[in-house]
Amino acid sequence: MTRTRSRIAAAFTVGGLLAGFLTATAAPQAALAAPPSGPAPIVGAEEDLGHAINSRVLSQYQAQGVDQEGRPQAYWVTAGNSEIPAMFQVTDIRSGKVVFGQRLPSGTGSWAVTFAKPQRAVYFGMTNGSVYTWAPGDTAVTSLGTPFPGEQIWRMAAAPDGVVYGGTYPSGKLFSYDPSTSRFTDHGQIIAGETYGQSLAIDEDYVYFGTKPNAKLARFDRKTGDVQHIALPARYADEEAVYDMTLAGDYLFIRLDHSSDLLVYRLSDGTVVNTIPAISGRMVSEPDPTGRYVYFRIVADGIVQYDLQTHTYSPVGWKPNALPGSWEWIDLADPAWPGPTLSMTYYYGRVYLWNPQTHATRYIGEEDLEGAPNPIQAMGTGPDGAVYIGGFLSPPGMARFDPEDDAMTLLSGAGQVEGFGSQGDHLLYGRYPDGNLLAFDTTKQWAYGTNPVPKAILGDEQQRAQAFVDLGDQIAVGSIPRAGRLGGALSFWTPSTGEVETYRDIVPQQSVVSLVEHDGLLIGGTSINGGYGIEPSASEAELFVFDPDTKQVVERVVPVSGGSAVNALVVDAAGTVWGLSDGTLFTFDPGTRTVRRAERLFPNVTTMYGHERGLVLAEDGFLYAAISDSLWRIDPVTWQTSELASGRVAFLTKGGDGNLYYGRVSRLYRWNFALKAVCSRIIRGEYSGQLKVEAGTTCLRDANVGGAVSVGKGADLVVHDSVIRGPVRAEGAAGLAIHDSSVSGPLSVIGTSGDFTLVKSSISGPVTVVDGRGPSLLRGNVIRGRLECTGNDPAPRDDGEPNQVTGPVQGQCADL
Repeated sequence: MTRTRSRIAAAFTVGGLLAGFLTATAAPQAALAAPPSGPAPIVGAEEDLGHAINSRVLSQYQAQGVDQEGRPQAYWVTAGNSEIPAMFQVTDIRSGKVVFGQRLPSGTGSWAVTFAKPQRAVYFGMTNGSVYTWAPGDTAVTSLGTPFPGEQIWRMAAAPDGVVYGGTYPSGKLFSYDPSTSRFTDHGQIIAGETYGQSLAIDEDYVYFGTKPNAKLARFDRKTGDVQHIALPARYADEEAVYDMTLAGDYLFIRLDHSSDLLVYRLSDGTVVNTIPAISGRMVSEPDPTGRYVYFRIVADGIVQYDLQTHTYSPVGWKPNALPGSWEWIDLADPAWPGPTLSMTYYYGRVYLWNPQTHATRYIGEEDLEGAPNPIQAMGTGPDGAVYIGGFLSPPGMARFDPEDDAMTLLSGAGQVEGFGSQGDHLLYGRYPDGNLLAFDTTKQWAYGTNPVPKAILGDEQQRAQAFVDLGDQIAVGSIPRAGRLGGALSFWTPSTGEVETYRDIVPQQSVVSLVEHDGLLIGGTSINGGYGIEPSASEAELFVFDPDTKQVVERVVPVSGGSAVNALVVDAAGTVWGLSDGTLFTFDPGTRTVRRAERLFPNVTTMYGHERGLVLAEDGFLYAAISDSLWRIDPVTWQTSELASGRVAFLTKGGDGNLYYGRVSRLYRWNFALKAVCSRIIRGEYSGQLKVEAGTTCLRDANVGGAVSVGKGADLVVHDSVIRGPVRAEGAAGLAIHDSSVSGPLSVIGTSGDFTLVKSSISGPVTVVDGRGPSLLRGNVIRGRLECTGNDPAPRDDGEPNQVTGPVQGQCADL
């Protein structure tokens, strides 16, 4: 175990904020009432509260080029989620209009986009390994397949002759694609042990290849395949990545991560001729038309001009509030913009222009680009009883849902949240990627930069703060290290001063992903995984007991043999600790420091950190768990489980109203105990023959029905993750819901009195929706046949996720 201290320069101000911290006390855990004897009926029902962060435009990587007429264009691969694939879009920079857009067949995002000037074509690779191309004038994107199964395409760059090179993860390969032969070539792992092909720069003879999770640099000979390693200065031995590279004449500019220092190599002799500390933004521009200057961004100065002859730089007076993602010298064909104009893209779908002659600037926003709802990354309940939802790589911010009025509010600027906690009136959260710790005073308006207050930063290579426990003056924080590193930490953050004291490797080579406090001791759970890009060295996750006074680990146990992560720790009124490890529920006695019981109750689903799991103690005497893609009720006496909701359920918190809140991809759901239970009959697994639903609500969950299904007057059918090998007919039904399922035959929905939903499902036959008197939603389905909707009030909708229909589309569904 190692210990480090860090302090931010700007500590929290004294006053009401400090007083709130000093007087805060930990909220008592809910007591478990005696559960009823025998199997208890299900109480409550699920409510869909909609997308938490409704839409975001985020193109992790961008490129610029020109069409066949020389009009400058910006190229985006805007991120999707696991339900909605990413979208390739093109902005005409002269007009500012989006001139092409297509949802891709698969893949959620791209870190690899390049424009090949010889053939005037865009190439981009996805994190699912697929590669695509598009040329201006094409009516559709062309798939080049998945050339290296199991590899993510991490970077791509085009050579002067049009050959496209790329780097991969997790094997750190270099590959090339020759458009003249349509062939991919695998050049293998360039630097032994490095898992990310992070950055590329290419000239006529060589490919310069930078890596992650350890910053290393090599030169690949395009003719011979020889690899020459290029040493970084010794002081950069601990850098995480050679993140970006730009060739400019006889110089190679490389930006390192985490320092963000910019190194200028002279290619003729391999020496570093200049170092610029802590630039801001990913990219350095290519040389201007004179060949003398390149441009990059420094926070204090804005965009600066760097002289390749004198190796000095100076601000140009242009300060876009954005990090450069790509640069290009373009022609706007406008007398007011004479000569070449410098164009810069930003990953939120924005373009910034600056003319060196006139110093004129222009901004093109993202309003015309199509985004996608943000996947949920973290969820927690604040001291105000509201539910807070953080998103993955979230440009919009995080969401706040208020159970008192069911209002969803966007809190801008929050970034990617990894975990939540609370102290007094303050919501605490950890922000990726820099290990930031922030506190939001929930009694005041959100104003990022002042409320939440200035951030503290975890030390010792810690990047993801996932678990928080209030200890009075201090907050205990469990964290995960940065990419390529093992060894998480338990830190103690003093919000009043900004001081952070870090104890790393309290369980050697494991991350701290869950924490609770009991009788003055901290009890924590670990994950065997460290940051991305490195294999774990440990084989089993552990539970540890830590004394905050002595700063010593006093006990370590393995609660579940072979478990990869220990999550969702809670303490009941009797002092028993409950937790989850992969598919197992366990209890731990802090007095004897032994595991009392461990039982595999759920399907075993293993993820890197298990942070999507949740466990809640409720006033009705039951525990509730989000695990293995479902929401479960658990009897703490008999350990009998009941599945309440299924299909991509993740995260779990209890709101201030006592109800349960959880997510599915990007949508927030509530298990409302006040509502009538949905399912009077649940069918799972094989069901042979026809199924008739004549009364009540029948629920199919992971079912396989071997015949036709009929739903009679006043009855309900709810279908999730199931297969129906026959037609479905609902006539006069109270409701029908089919989600993430398939139907082999026609679907007829006639005269429903309540809701009809058909979501993310496959129907092999015509779909008819007639005379419905409740809301109808048909979203993201594949229908192999006719789609016809008539006489429905209100008319059916698709909520912006159109259906794929192979037959004619008629009536009220013509636009769906």
